[in-house]
Parts: sequence; C-alpha cells; structure tokens
Amino acid sequence: MTVSELIARRHAFDGRLRVVTPGFDESDLEDVDTVQAIRVAFDDARAKFHGGRHKKSPAGVPAVKIDWQ
Repeated sequence: MTVSELIARRHAFDGRLRVVTPGFDESDLEDVDTVQAIRVAFDDARAKFHGGRHKKSPAGVPAVKIDWQ
C-alpha cells in the first residue's frame, strides 16, 4: 500500500476514530504509536504470512512503518 492509497482509504472514516493494529501475538489490538520513515527490501514474490515477508534494509526503498510500539 502506498501513502496515497492509505490517505484515500482514510477518507472513508471519521477522522476522530482511533487507529489500532494487531498486538504482539495478534490476538488483541493496540493503539498505533509509531509512524516512521524507514528503508525496506520488499520480497513480493513470497506468499503473505503473519511473520512478514519484507526486511528493513539500508539498501531498501523508502517506506513508512506503522506499529504499536
């Protein structure tokens, strides 16, 4: 998802709603705390799974990290 896609989807929601993400074990939810610019090496060829498929990398492309911690 790009930042533009995220912003477009955001317009469907009331701006006063809280933003949450799955917690550590993904069984509950937690408030978003981190919105951070990072660099990521994307591995789109791998199948999606709960552990993630992309890696933070100094050689990666610019991306935005959103997390609960």
